[in-house]
Amino acid sequence: MNYDVVIKDGFSFYCVKKIRGAIAEMVESTGGWPEGTSKGSRVLLKVNMLAAKHPSRAITTHPAVVAAVASLLKERGCVVDIGDSPGGAVKGVERYWKNCGFKTAADVTGAGLVSFEGSGSRRVSIHDREYDIALPILEGYDCRVNLCKFKTHMYTRLTNALKNSFGIVPGLGKAMLHMRSPRPVDLAVNIVDLYEIADFSLHISDGILCMDGRGPSTDGRKKKEGFLALSKNGLHLDMVLSQMAGLPWNQLDSNVEAFSRGLANPFEQIRTLGHHKFVDFDIPERSYLNYIPRWLGAAARFLLRTAPVSNDLCTGCGVCKRACPVDAIEIKNGRAKMRKGTCIMCLCCHELCPENAIDLKLPFGRR
Repeated sequence: MNYDVVIKDGFSFYCVKKIRGAIAEMVESTGGWPEGTSKGSRVLLKVNMLAAKHPSRAITTHPAVVAAVASLLKERGCVVDIGDSPGGAVKGVERYWKNCGFKTAADVTGAGLVSFEGSGSRRVSIHDREYDIALPILEGYDCRVNLCKFKTHMYTRLTNALKNSFGIVPGLGKAMLHMRSPRPVDLAVNIVDLYEIADFSLHISDGILCMDGRGPSTDGRKKKEGFLALSKNGLHLDMVLSQMAGLPWNQLDSNVEAFSRGLANPFEQIRTLGHHKFVDFDIPERSYLNYIPRWLGAAARFLLRTAPVSNDLCTGCGVCKRACPVDAIEIKNGRAKMRKGTCIMCLCCHELCPENAIDLKLPFGRR
């Protein structure tokens, strides 16, 4: 039997050799490597490179997972590149490659590194909506592999295969999509559009070191969960892992949106091999904005939100200011100041701050 989702548990630490063996077995359990991974094929590994943080922070895809997949594909004779578009790479992406460990993964495997910002983009229309998409997603590769990180997200609750597609929009375009989506359920529509455009052939989730609580970046809690999960259908992967983590699959907006488009089998029909038991995995509550009609969403977001604030760790470096899509931040007296009247609560400043210096305070005492 070929399984839809395969989970391997019991990883106590990141070991490239052990991960290589596990992924090779998992791929075979789903029917073998997808088309576009034969000798001479060009393969793009789309990682999660949210912030220029050390992999021990559990924010980005671990380079050991990237190196394992890259080396397996190189053995098949593929030409392999590693890429993503972090929202704050305003001064270049090299610092991200180095800090996240992807440069090391590329050096030891012979893979290349590709900048989504530096490669250009093209406007793509889907379901009467338009997006600027990084060219490496649209051309030049025979196969694209989604190497996502399993963790929580204060806005979307969980981020895994579908949410990792958000990175195919280069530069600050991602922040602009946040601005156009007053509710998380609206953002889910964009996420699923991008997932369809990306057309990944394989999805591998890094759950060896996870994050729960106030994810997806500096405020989250690191958790050693010790699993890898793999599927050729990203929605199947998200549905199964969401359910295992304690969040019914149909309480994740992106899952519901994608399922409504017919992108997955009913949950009961997904054939799963393996299991992982999550213990005390803290998932953020559903945003209050989802309970407000869309036509009231923007007004409610303005009236009820509280802007992020910088804390004493702030150095005034300006990363948040340069990343803000609506110019809601100024550096005053060596510290970031957020203007509530302008802030759209996209959380880009919180996600990208290199000093963990941005605090969030949500209405009504919500988590």
